[in-house]
Amino acid sequence: MLAALEGRAIDSAYVRRLRRFGSLLDEDLALLEARLGRIESYRPGRDLGLVGAPPMFLLSGWACLAHTLRDGRRQIVAFFLPGDGVGFDLLTGSQRSLVAMALTPLKVRYAKPGFTVGVERLGRVFAGAAAAQLSRMIDQVVRLGRQTAYERMAHLLLELHGRLAEIGETRGEVFHLPVKQEILADTLGLSLVHVNRTLQQMRRDQLIDIHGSQMTLLNRAALTEASDQGS
Repeated sequence: MLAALEGRAIDSAYVRRLRRFGSLLDEDLALLEARLGRIESYRPGRDLGLVGAPPMFLLSGWACLAHTLRDGRRQIVAFFLPGDGVGFDLLTGSQRSLVAMALTPLKVRYAKPGFTVGVERLGRVFAGAAAAQLSRMIDQVVRLGRQTAYERMAHLLLELHGRLAEIGETRGEVFHLPVKQEILADTLGLSLVHVNRTLQQMRRDQLIDIHGSQMTLLNRAALTEASDQGS
């Protein structure tokens, strides 16, 4: 079991993510591995079908949790990045008002039917991951309710870089931002024009640089000050 585990799970994005919230022994990882099952791939735009589906981990790619109004307007409430769990907590579970959708080519690994986290170390790390998700939701509420467009963008870029850095998917201050500006607009509650203007102003202020889907944070201190949340 441990030999197979070493080749399959120990360096997976979800293990790297979970280890942020506490130490995991080989026996914990073996137990987790035994409770996970099939791997599925999704094209961009595909609904992951939260209702009635087992929990899953993202192995690669980006997804989002969103609510769409009857007239087609959409609010993205959370991003899912490699290593994130979906469906393990109340926010990302079977919420009929929310849809989880692939934003890029996506690969996920589902839990087996009847999955339970259990107690002890696995339980603690899953609780830590759920608390982190809740903290990000609070940040999103503050962004939408009280921050300017400039502040919203600064804080979101810092958050995304930090989450990717946790699993080794950054190079210094450079990270891959594979979503279009329309997605950023739906996340930040802004028009597409406003998002474009905000990013261009940040470039002129030498806070960021963008080449295609490559985002570089040029001045972390200034971005942190602009985000007005001290993170």
